[in-house]
Amino acid sequence: MLPPGDYTIPVMTYCMKHSGASPDAHLYTLSKLEGSRSQIIRELNLMAPGKFSVEDIQITSWSLQAGLSYEEMTKTSQNIVDIVLLKYKEDLKESYLKTIEKKWNTLSSSTQGIIPDFNKASTQFSENLGEVGIKINEYRKFKNQLNEIGHNYQELSKVIQTSRGSLQSRKGETPWSLILPHIYARFVTDGHFNQIGFLQIKVIRDLQGRKVNSTYDERVLVDIGALIANPNDKDVQPLAFSMFLSSQGVWVIPSLIESPVAAGLVLATIVASKKINWDYFFDLYDYLKDSKSKEIQNEIRNGLQALQEAHDELEKELKEIKIISGKTKNTTTNENNETRQYEKSGGDKELEEDFDKLPGTRIKSPDGTEYKIISNDSKAIKRIKDGDKPSTLEIQPLKDSSKFFHKLRIKVRYR
Repeated sequence: MLPPGDYTIPVMTYCMKHSGASPDAHLYTLSKLEGSRSQIIRELNLMAPGKFSVEDIQITSWSLQAGLSYEEMTKTSQNIVDIVLLKYKEDLKESYLKTIEKKWNTLSSSTQGIIPDFNKASTQFSENLGEVGIKINEYRKFKNQLNEIGHNYQELSKVIQTSRGSLQSRKGETPWSLILPHIYARFVTDGHFNQIGFLQIKVIRDLQGRKVNSTYDERVLVDIGALIANPNDKDVQPLAFSMFLSSQGVWVIPSLIESPVAAGLVLATIVASKKINWDYFFDLYDYLKDSKSKEIQNEIRNGLQALQEAHDELEKELKEIKIISGKTKNTTTNENNETRQYEKSGGDKELEEDFDKLPGTRIKSPDGTEYKIISNDSKAIKRIKDGDKPSTLEIQPLKDSSKFFHKLRIKVRYR
């Protein structure tokens, strides 16, 4: 959901034909992903990243494009279907070729053999049928390759022709495509399929259209999974996309780490979010903390500063009523952590006294734990000593708080 503005989104690319060319730095236009399995492929590109490798997703995409049934796919592709495409499994019971074969043989029997049986029809005979015949032969060829080679990306991808060093032959600037009213986009790449490219999007404010009451109401849905890079050349591969940052998480793979521009953009998007997802931030931080890129290090500093400010805000109430002070021992073992910890002397008695100082009404949860909703969009939880677990006062943001990610914590332990 994007408000008016300009955006650059790094994406992983997949080729949408299992043969042909994918030259470096080709100029594409953008159009809508179409076809009988387009929704399944869109779902694959949205849901599989983070769970499966680029190579496994690509082979599964090729299998879907070739119309294979679930049973004809490799075990790895079947596993992907079972995990992220389960609701479409029924749609994959019959292959394209099996459907065509049934119709073909019905026609063949009515011609008394003038049109041969499907399995006896030669490649040359099929090619004489034009586009349909060409597709049939492509599907047959990929199915045979998969049967011979198995789930081997290196071998299957050899039929895709890529070219190196073609940047100088680029004839012009990538054109913008109108993908929705008031929304323009283009796909820019210096590489080929299964490499990182960049979607650039312009959302133009609708000055003549409906009036909106807030910035959120002004946002529009841009369905990146439904877009395809159209090469406008029958010999060149169309490309589909996966985002590195989505509701499924952040997709940390070697290609992203090796591209400082792409990694910096993903990190900047996380840090600039209204509600920062610290899990996503630290997933990237672990890989990028030693990066030599100034842009990446700047975004890391911005993120850690935001984390510090969020913790400061969360513990503000504790400092104002002097439950903690500058003299209270900070026992946080990792400053780059979602939990900031303090230690005070005492036990359940001291915990009860501090809990009583906090504003708000005592509320008892079903398990008997007491908590209070306090004034800064957060709640305080009183956790009495339990075996080796010390008495603890825990401050956490409310679920609907716009200021914090829900895993942020302040914990005061009484020992």
